[in-house]
Amino acid sequence: MSLLDDPKFISTADAVVLFEKRLEAQDERDFVPTGFTSHDQTLGRLRRGEIAFVGGRPGMSKTAFLLAMALNQLKAGLDVFFFSLEMSIAIIMARLVSIETGIRLLDVIERRLDEYEIQKIIGALPKLSSLKGDWSTDALLPRMEKLFKQIKPRSNAVVYVDFLGMIESPDIRPGDAYAATTQAAMTLKRFAMQWEIPVVAAAQLNRQVEMRKDKHPILSDFRDSGRLEEAGDIVLGLYRPGYYDKSDPDKTLEVLCLKNKNGPMKDYLLAWDGPCAHAWEQAKLS
Repeated sequence: MSLLDDPKFISTADAVVLFEKRLEAQDERDFVPTGFTSHDQTLGRLRRGEIAFVGGRPGMSKTAFLLAMALNQLKAGLDVFFFSLEMSIAIIMARLVSIETGIRLLDVIERRLDEYEIQKIIGALPKLSSLKGDWSTDALLPRMEKLFKQIKPRSNAVVYVDFLGMIESPDIRPGDAYAATTQAAMTLKRFAMQWEIPVVAAAQLNRQVEMRKDKHPILSDFRDSGRLEEAGDIVLGLYRPGYYDKSDPDKTLEVLCLKNKNGPMKDYLLAWDGPCAHAWEQAKLS
């Protein structure tokens, strides 16, 4: 679409025809399960053309949550495209190995392993290698857009970005984090709509959270991070009680629904294993 083209409206009649065609063509592939039954049955599965933002303060398991969801989808046969902008691919793979083997992440990274653990890792690697994942550490927005264009539109794919604050926008003046994050979020939203695939992006919440007695995230905590609360179709906030309360066993990750444009607003709980940086659903919904 060129800026020189004359803009035009679509009539209601034409819009209804488009809806009817989409309804007839729609199938289960248009709804992407997260692998967390609590999410899929209450908030709905991920949908084509929509973007979900996952927010939390530093150390609140944003990467772990995205990786757990992505791993669920990889095992279900989906194509996952994962932008890791604050961790190397080697560390991301170490996290997947820790999840799959149950060996402490730090021990995997520093290779503090006994013979049994080494054999366990060797046994897990072929299974991980067979998964249909593609990984990138490119943080420059124009380069990310070029990588987006390598993904087939309306394909059986999901894109993850970890995290928005690390995306570099060359046409935004240095230091204007709000404008840079806003541009990145809007670019990802347009990509999700044009390519008709779901996008999930992590975001850092502002410092106001730390000043409140109740540190559960709320939608306005995204405000200083760019126009994420406006652009997001689904906005989730992550909270671990054990992160702040050291007497808590830190075995629970709360996933709070702060916005769900086309569905209900419901929260759910995941089990949390800190040493392996792993979130999973311990109790399945009926």
